[in-house]
Amino acid sequence: MPSRSLQRRSPRYQIQLPFVHRGTPAARGVRVGWTRDLSEEGACVEVAERLPLQNPCWLRLRTDRGLIEVEGQVAWTGGATPAGDGFLHGVAFTRIAPAQRQALRDLLSTKGGAQRFEIRLPLALSVTCRRKGRARLSLLGRTSDISRGGLSLRLLQVLPPGTALEVTLHTPRGPLKTEGTVIWAEPPERRKPGELIAHGFRFTHLGWSTSLVLSVVLADSG
Repeated sequence: MPSRSLQRRSPRYQIQLPFVHRGTPAARGVRVGWTRDLSEEGACVEVAERLPLQNPCWLRLRTDRGLIEVEGQVAWTGGATPAGDGFLHGVAFTRIAPAQRQALRDLLSTKGGAQRFEIRLPLALSVTCRRKGRARLSLLGRTSDISRGGLSLRLLQVLPPGTALEVTLHTPRGPLKTEGTVIWAEPPERRKPGELIAHGFRFTHLGWSTSLVLSVVLADSG
């Protein structure tokens, strides 16, 4: 039976990527999840249900450079996530095509020696924003990229850092409501007349069900 040591021969990177998974490439019943960390030999993944040890699985990871597909096997099962909704598992990669392996290596090398980094995935969605406590005032805008931790938000007016927002993402799977805080706004010298102004938006609460829908939306866009 594979052990956790299989994942520790190569450096592990704390990177969260959405993925779809099933028992084999030809199997039905596609499910979704998020990686918690990733290496050339395996990953710690967060999924909605417990998977049997040694269970074969096929993963399709959505990255900012395209899709990476690997076959693997459940090497260990852990407890529930802190939110108590998902379950952690270790997956040892058992088969990966040479081109896919190189794509994985390139992905892991993008941040040099950093062991933890966030990858924003390009995705343009229309959004409706409301300042918390001001239900009647709404702002329309668009996203340019999204991660599990936040997104890049483009609006017609400037919002100062620290502004708390309720943001509704209008996705192909329906509206997705999130909450968070503006952490930066595009400086005046970089703004162009008539164009939307870029903001950085950090989620402050992203429940498990919302996280799974976000995973599906991002995976479908790849």
